[in-house]
Amino acid sequence: MKIVTLVVLGAALQLLASSTVEGLPFDSQAATFADWRETIEQARNQTGIPGMSVAVLHKGKIIFAEGFGKRNKNGDPVTPDTLMPIGSMTKAMTAAMIGELVAEGKLDWDKTPVAEWVPEARFNPTLTAELTLSDYLSHRSGLPHEDLPWTNTTETRAQVFRRLKHLDLPTKLTTSVQYSNIGFTIAGEAAANVAGIPYERLVRDKIFRPLGLTHTGFSPLEMGKRANHAMPFYAENLKDAQEGKFHEGYLDNLIGLTAAAGDIYSNMFDLLKWGSTIMKYGELDGKQVLNKAAVQEQLTARTIYRSVRTIPELAPSSSYSFGWFSDSYKGQSMYYHGGNTLGFSSMIVLFPDSDLVIATLSNTYVAMLPNFLHYYLADEILNLPRTQDWMGKVALQMTERVFNITAENARGNFPPRQKNKPTSHPLTHYAGVYTHPLFAGDVTITLEEKNTLFFRFTTFESKMEHYHFETFTFTLQMWSTKEAQIMTFITGEDGEVQGLQLEFIEKKWIFEKKEAFSSTREEEKMVDCHMDVEQQSDEQEEFFGQEKGSSMQFKMLKAY
Repeated sequence: MKIVTLVVLGAALQLLASSTVEGLPFDSQAATFADWRETIEQARNQTGIPGMSVAVLHKGKIIFAEGFGKRNKNGDPVTPDTLMPIGSMTKAMTAAMIGELVAEGKLDWDKTPVAEWVPEARFNPTLTAELTLSDYLSHRSGLPHEDLPWTNTTETRAQVFRRLKHLDLPTKLTTSVQYSNIGFTIAGEAAANVAGIPYERLVRDKIFRPLGLTHTGFSPLEMGKRANHAMPFYAENLKDAQEGKFHEGYLDNLIGLTAAAGDIYSNMFDLLKWGSTIMKYGELDGKQVLNKAAVQEQLTARTIYRSVRTIPELAPSSSYSFGWFSDSYKGQSMYYHGGNTLGFSSMIVLFPDSDLVIATLSNTYVAMLPNFLHYYLADEILNLPRTQDWMGKVALQMTERVFNITAENARGNFPPRQKNKPTSHPLTHYAGVYTHPLFAGDVTITLEEKNTLFFRFTTFESKMEHYHFETFTFTLQMWSTKEAQIMTFITGEDGEVQGLQLEFIEKKWIFEKKEAFSSTREEEKMVDCHMDVEQQSDEQEEFFGQEKGSSMQFKMLKAY
């Protein structure tokens, strides 16, 4: 494989290896790449992305691979080698690993109910008797988008699977996509149980090693131990992002429980190798490294993702297979998947008709540019008609929209407030531990200082503000990622507080009070004053077929 790799360090354009693209003298090629770099850098700054890497594989050659911006607060530059989490792009690797086990006769796509391999996943007697790997891997199991009930939990996967019986689920299979991270997690665990080794090791043995993905692994924490890794960044608003006013976040193991859905990290060169192998049905450098029939099965459309044309450049409808969306762009067949985790966003796109792979990684969650960059590059490389300003107007408008949604979520969308309506109980009566069988963690309400209640759930913590009657507001927050929430306490027939109702992730959840206690700081004092205060203070927008954060913050946990 000949490689032409251009890496930008600061303002310098350095040629790392020489070759030519068919039909183009080297000078013209260099000028073209310089134009790409300038366009990408301008769009990166305009849409407020601290750092990103972009690479293109065309007809077996890496014709473009560059880094832009910074990977950490020290200002170290992003390069094509920089490691970043890939989020939901993990799903395709999970499906490919399962495909290898199917080829070995250890699993099957459509015959055996997964509950036979994962007995803890018998969450619905009617449904689980039918659900196969094909159903889980194509998002038609009926399991939900959101993962907040088991976020940051210390429970095992088996323990969380047992909680799923408390979901309100359909009784039959769906024909359209209901994106589910926990569904992919169940599929990954089925493979692990059958093989008798952990899911992560299976993927290393079946995917990473055969493909030579030496810069790919699991967990941001593991990634942080390797050289040239990116740190996540966030900005308070678009203006700050455009001006480079970022805060550096931290690496965590937030989604380790659902690793099969989104816990892999990688870099540009490994991703191009991976994308090319899938596009060529398991072939790499002339060798069949993955089972051809299994990869073909993985790319076969299973469920309807989009049933109407959203823009004229795309097909009238799109589908989801096993870890890949399928569509067409200006007549070019296209397989793709993006990924989002806290602080990172990614995209890989395959154009098999033209032997083209485009990959992008970025170190901020609010990054819409990767959703459009491949359209711009496809137009340039394949000489397609220019129909929209993907890198300018379109990317900026969608970025503005995401930041606006973020701000709206932080403010909250609550019912009209009734003024001068105090609580019915002293604040000490609300303190306690509240439980719901679906949630892998209790909600704890404490009175930590006079007239101030605090909310805690796993690692989330927030001061509570009285709204009216028995209703309070609080905020779920990670870094600057905030979502205002509302809760209402429930009084039983005996006049005592018996539970609370939370209205997050688009549903009302009733938590029962299982333990009461008084303030940790006012242990012996009963606070008899009632609250009477005046001052208190969506979807993962689906656009052009790419999921991008609904209720942009904590609902983002539904779509790695």
